[in-house]
Amino acid sequence: MKVIEKHLFKKIQKHEKQKTLTESQIILIRNMVSKALSNNEISEGEFEKILFETEKYRKKVETYRSFEEVDLEIDKMLPKKSESFV
Repeated sequence: MKVIEKHLFKKIQKHEKQKTLTESQIILIRNMVSKALSNNEISEGEFEKILFETEKYRKKVETYRSFEEVDLEIDKMLPKKSESFV
C-alpha cells in the first residue's frame, strides 16, 4: 500500500502543478487578447505575442498528454487490487 500511496501522491502533485501552469497560461493569453482588443485594433506585435503564447500552451498540453501515457504504462505495471505485494 505504501508503494501505491507514494505513486498516487506523486501523480496528484504532478497534475496539480500542470493544472496551475496551464491555468496561468490561459489567463495570460486572455489578458493579452483583452488588452489587444481594448482599442478595437490588434497590432502585428500583439498578434505575434498572442500566437507565441498560444503555441507555448499547446506544447505544454502535448507534453502533459505524453506524461499521462507514461503514467498509464506505470499503472499497468502496478499490482491490481486483488494481487499481493509478496
